[in-house]
Amino acid sequence: MQMRTITWALALLVVISVGYGCKSKKSQESPLLGKAIEKATEAAKQVVETDHSDTLAMQNAILDAKVQQAEFQVARDTAAINAFNRTFKKYLQKNDPTLAKDMFIERPDYLEPDEPWDEFEQYIED
Repeated sequence: MQMRTITWALALLVVISVGYGCKSKKSQESPLLGKAIEKATEAAKQVVETDHSDTLAMQNAILDAKVQQAEFQVARDTAAINAFNRTFKKYLQKNDPTLAKDMFIERPDYLEPDEPWDEFEQYIED
């Protein structure tokens, strides 16, 4: 139960930070896209490979992922931030679906497809 609480708290921190970082100007094409995808894949891999019962190690892995993402927030590159977020989430969904479900709440079925429901979803471009 404690692990789930820590995971939720860290996921909330990521969601809030993503929302804050993505309110910058939009960039159509970014020279940082490849780098964002690479860093997100590596960060997600570290989270998946971390012993899930070790809450401190999980917290550190998630915070390290946030640090990796921060590079693109500092650059105010929305396209790179979105690429990082999508890649990170998709990697977790593919390689550790249980953890992905704990970290990312599923979109409610009753919402319209274009209606944002939380800060993370608002800024991800499909």
